[in-house]
Amino acid sequence: MSRAWLPRRFSTAILAFAAAAAAAPFADLAMAQRSDPSAVTVVGRDPNARRCSDQVMRGDTSDATIDRCTEALGYRHLTQAAEVLLRINRGVTYMRRQENEQALQDFDAVLRIQPRHAEAQVNRGAALLQLRRYGPAIAAFTEALGLDVQEPYKAYFNRGVAREALGDYRGAYEDYNTALEIYPDWGPANAELQRFARQRRENLQARQTGTSSQ
Repeated sequence: MSRAWLPRRFSTAILAFAAAAAAAPFADLAMAQRSDPSAVTVVGRDPNARRCSDQVMRGDTSDATIDRCTEALGYRHLTQAAEVLLRINRGVTYMRRQENEQALQDFDAVLRIQPRHAEAQVNRGAALLQLRRYGPAIAAFTEALGLDVQEPYKAYFNRGVAREALGDYRGAYEDYNTALEIYPDWGPANAELQRFARQRRENLQARQTGTSSQ
């Protein structure tokens, strides 16, 4: 999709959830880079489930990974818990491939099984954000925060991105600031707050220059 008019931190925010949010609370969380993925480990009798998990954890976004996860979802003795983990894995892989509509289908399926699944909700928000559906994305992040999502600072940050895209600069600033309060010195949030401060100084200087020239 075109990124010409999007905030410069847009892709970084999305990667924070595509890489990390699906993991909690089942595996160690990784930081927000496509090259450093983390995802749930699915343990069961179906070897496709294990291969699906292994490939997602390696960051493999190939058709083979999607196929493994899909085959595992067709396992005759699949439990609901295993389906939840597999769908999050496949949804994260779809999101990394920029196939966000397919990702949404998996996250929505998880929420039909477990309506209060925080990590499915936050990943849903990330997919919506990539699709520029900012209002629904804000609602999803807010819901996830109410469900005690892992790494809430990332949810606040991404909600801030969506709010800023809709012109809610005060709300965006508050979310970036909350993210930094939760995780002091976190680079992405710190950079956005510095940008806000810089823009405020520039606007003030511009007004003072305009006043003095009159």
